[in-house]
Amino acid sequence: MHHDPLEDIPAASRKELVAAVCAAIDVDTAAAEDIIRSAEPFWDAMEQAGGLVDSWGGGEFRHVLPRVLSFIQTTANP
Repeated sequence: MHHDPLEDIPAASRKELVAAVCAAIDVDTAAAEDIIRSAEPFWDAMEQAGGLVDSWGGGEFRHVLPRVLSFIQTTANP
């Protein structure tokens, strides 16, 4: 069975995060969910590298990810 990393985030937080990603980079819900899922390995690696970030789906993740994505989009498309 396939594990969905979004299921590790509480429902209310997940909804807030998806909405924030949609707003930050102007994508639809399905795209936002795919992008969030793809962030899990990166975030886990950052955590395992010595606590550079908090745990997957934690408050830091939910607030930082939309801002990081917005920065990437803006910087990649000058």
